[in-house]
Amino acid sequence: MLLTTLEFTLLNPEIAQVTLNRPAQHNAYNAAMVAELAQVVDHCEQQPALRVVILTGKGEKSFCAGADLNEALVNGGDTLRNRHGGFSPLQYLARRKIWIAALNGTAAGGGLELALQCEMIVAAEDCQLMLPEVRHNLLPAGGGIERLMTRLPPAVAREMLLTGLPISATRALALGLINRVVSAENVAWEALALAQQVAANAPLAVQACNALANIVLDGDRSSLQQQQEQALAQLAQSEDAQESQQAWQQRRKPQWRGR
Repeated sequence: MLLTTLEFTLLNPEIAQVTLNRPAQHNAYNAAMVAELAQVVDHCEQQPALRVVILTGKGEKSFCAGADLNEALVNGGDTLRNRHGGFSPLQYLARRKIWIAALNGTAAGGGLELALQCEMIVAAEDCQLMLPEVRHNLLPAGGGIERLMTRLPPAVAREMLLTGLPISATRALALGLINRVVSAENVAWEALALAQQVAANAPLAVQACNALANIVLDGDRSSLQQQQEQALAQLAQSEDAQESQQAWQQRRKPQWRGR
């Protein structure tokens, strides 16, 4: 892949790292980065062995400052929408792989929305999380409103949305918005450790479980039981189901194939 705003690193066959690489702009995303993230998602989805992607930012101060205002304030920011019309780079993109946001610094506006599109979040203890769109006569239309209102106590979510003020990573952890908080120098290692824990599990089961969790988060539980039964049937017919049984009988670790 030819990338100018991102760095893609395969840490091992099962885990990749994507780094937002516009440090001079606090890793704010422009149209080029939006397009390249979609390209990276497609690439990752096509790698059978790949199970987890870690998303982080270049530098020490910012994970992502959100949309580049030089483009966001022109024509309603239409150039920053992804190919499915999402205002956040990952919004509406079909993904089966698990993404973990590793917040090396502040996640502001669309940067926080980008992190919230990931399945899990690890943050540096000194980073801040905020949605300051109302300060610029904008809206957090990249999923920020619904994700805060479903993941946080409504009073806290409204305060963040209506004041644009930040909360600390420590408070975000206490409220259940993020998964882990560590020192800045340990963010990458903690994200990798979490990725390894996920990657060690049966990939088809992980992906199915994540898809079912998304159904619950989206508020459409009418099809949950049917989808769950279909997923169980597919897992039972997979090669990994046989491998799981053989590994248990032979008292060894299973060698998952993802099929």
